[in-house]
Amino acid sequence: IPKSSFIIGECDSDISYAHVEKCRTVQLDSFYISKYEVSNGQYLDFLFDLSKSDSNLYKSMLPDTLVWRQKNYYNEPFTEYYLRHPHFRNYPVVGVSYEQAEAYCIWLTKKYMAEPKRKCKNVIFKLPTNEEWVFAAKGKIDLAPFPWGVELQNKKGEWRANFRAIDQGAVGRDTLYVKSVFGGFEKKEITLTYSGTTTSSYIKNKNQLDITVPVNFYEPNGYGLYNMAGNVEEFIREKGKTHGGSWYDPGYYLKNQTVEMYDTLNSTSAERGFRFVMEIIK
Repeated sequence: IPKSSFIIGECDSDISYAHVEKCRTVQLDSFYISKYEVSNGQYLDFLFDLSKSDSNLYKSMLPDTLVWRQKNYYNEPFTEYYLRHPHFRNYPVVGVSYEQAEAYCIWLTKKYMAEPKRKCKNVIFKLPTNEEWVFAAKGKIDLAPFPWGVELQNKKGEWRANFRAIDQGAVGRDTLYVKSVFGGFEKKEITLTYSGTTTSSYIKNKNQLDITVPVNFYEPNGYGLYNMAGNVEEFIREKGKTHGGSWYDPGYYLKNQTVEMYDTLNSTSAERGFRFVMEIIK
């Protein structure tokens, strides 16, 4: 991703009701970011390495597979099959916490640095910052709300991401007082949804699955990044926040600028995953 100067946030009159920050100009150096969300297969490689060296750490890094056992999901079989069945090897890992995502990045850094034929001499893998994630999601289209532009469907009428399609008449707003990750309570404007169906994974062959899709599914954005909107909402380095929306979120959360919140650093969800950036030291 090239060095850049861009405006992050929204400057319209509805800012007090939006899950975005007020607009400001950001300067970014160039950086590398993964084309794909971290997959089950990649995370299993991480677990396999840990199982050989530290059994206690291995156990603490296991994803929470019971995240599929949630009201309204109706995906009970995935508690057993989603992480380890070969069919889902290229699907995004879910049920991981912020701390587990960070631990994966630390492991990946060590793994890369131990490779004698590595391309770069010294690198660090980490979660992207808020600014890095948003700029990468824009995909060279500065003012568009989504990674691919404006429309949620392409010219053939196919969805560009998997998300929960909800009629606008079924969307409302409310105010809650939510406990923050640092203690205390914060006033939050939330979006309420009353009905809707999840857009399908396999649109072309009509073999619909109301869950995630493979990490290389749908079209990439202008930077060649896949699923920057939909599939799983992604951790960023700023604790308590994710970007990108998920397979179970309404389309509003797929916007590049929109932020979602989670409660604690060890909380998990079937809707949450991550990708990483690579910082080159030299």
